[in-house]
Amino acid sequence: MKNKRKTKILLGAVAVFGILALSGCSANFCSDVDKSHIAYAYEQGVTVYCDQADVPADYAPFAWQVYGDNATLYAYIPVDNTGNFAAKKAALLNSTISSAINSGYVVPTQTFWKTIDQKVLDAAIAAAGVSTATVTAAQINAYTEPDCNGGEGTTINPDSILRNFGYLKFLGLDDTTGEPTLYSNLDRWVSECRASDDADLGLGGSPSADFYAAYKTAVNRQISSISSCITTVEGRQYGAYGANKDWSVNIEYKSWKYAWKQGFFAGLISYPVAALLDKTANAFDPTLSGAGQLLALVLVTILVRVIILLITFKGTLDQQKMQLLQPEISKIQAKYPNSNENRSQKMRMSQEMNALYKRNKVSPFSSILFMVIQFPIFIGVWGAFRGSAALSTGSVLGLHLSDTISKTFLDFSGKWYLNDHGWWTAVILFIIMVGSQFVAMKLPQWLAKRRTKKQSKLTANPAQDKSQNTMKTVGWFMFVITAVMGLTLPSAMGVYWAIGAVISVAQTLIIQSINAAKAKKKRK
Repeated sequence: MKNKRKTKILLGAVAVFGILALSGCSANFCSDVDKSHIAYAYEQGVTVYCDQADVPADYAPFAWQVYGDNATLYAYIPVDNTGNFAAKKAALLNSTISSAINSGYVVPTQTFWKTIDQKVLDAAIAAAGVSTATVTAAQINAYTEPDCNGGEGTTINPDSILRNFGYLKFLGLDDTTGEPTLYSNLDRWVSECRASDDADLGLGGSPSADFYAAYKTAVNRQISSISSCITTVEGRQYGAYGANKDWSVNIEYKSWKYAWKQGFFAGLISYPVAALLDKTANAFDPTLSGAGQLLALVLVTILVRVIILLITFKGTLDQQKMQLLQPEISKIQAKYPNSNENRSQKMRMSQEMNALYKRNKVSPFSSILFMVIQFPIFIGVWGAFRGSAALSTGSVLGLHLSDTISKTFLDFSGKWYLNDHGWWTAVILFIIMVGSQFVAMKLPQWLAKRRTKKQSKLTANPAQDKSQNTMKTVGWFMFVITAVMGLTLPSAMGVYWAIGAVISVAQTLIIQSINAAKAKKKRK
């Protein structure tokens, strides 16, 4: 009864620790400023800007002069033959409009989107300190090639006014607190459009409450899918966002104090790990091309695993001792073949087992205690890798370490068979991760089987068979869970698991050798 009580207490502790860890480490570290930058990378409006001479002939009748004191800057809104906005940057908006139509919502007019884009451009130009009379399309556009077909260019323009200040579409000062707040500017502009006397704006042309809520939901969904906002460097750009996956954004510096506000384990584990990863990656490769992040990831993984080993060394030692004691455990179980049905046999077997554990100074509950300690650390490391801004930047053989393996598996854009976007890198990483985890899981069993190979089974023992089958089932269940999670968590976790598995294999071999030597010496 005592054993069962201890087991329940320890399992309860696992549950409590797990809930605390998940609530803290699943927190999104992105501030409203970060979110506004990320949002604009995916929702940049519908208007295309170019010089008057570059306006396509088909759109010439519909183009307009952006500023009265600027004779060269023109704009137009490209649409395709289905009526959708044709600019590649409008992909998220097109999807939102399509869903809204299916839901029966009234869609805003083209004039509304034109007006919002104009307000965004005005705010961006003002923030950049450029005159509307002299500003050119080349200064505005996010790419160096003239964006005159709606498909955007291919060469990034890092000095682009919209690339650097377009985020003001989603960020403004709150009227009450005066703090930068998500959607403050957009809310204000939508209200102004609704109050307009223009027939194409006003209540008839502006978004209804239902449509605007659906629009915000779509943008928020995109924002919430990205949480790589932990950085220790001020004024640095991170990530590969947007329709072309080439849009880096400014991420605010995050302090440890800020991390504690996100949750206990976020401050205790996630932030320190992410901060160390960020500083190490920047030290290895200031350009964050990918190689520096991988080296930092390897170093941090080894450090974390060493810390786990030091904290759980006693439990790990007990686990290995349990493997060495397996022959003696089997003998005891064989003496009581009816322990499942016979209460007296069950009690005597339990007494002998406890005496064996006590004699060898082993706790059968150490494996559960090992889980209690390991689980929150794992969740904390996951939160760190998920939140690390450094991992969202650069790539390793085309694979972004912040992307999930499953996301890369499903990305067939470009020449995936030539490893565009890291498709084959993700496949190889998954195979290495699963293979190393399998070896780490099975190695203790293989070693135990090797030691007990010559031991004959005295008689059938349902208790022994049930115990062994349960252990196998739990082992395979955990292995499958690891494989599935490896597909859905950041690719960096695949690297972490693979390195961790190699360390576990080495740890198993070393500890088993030490225990075997001690047992041999004891028999002498």
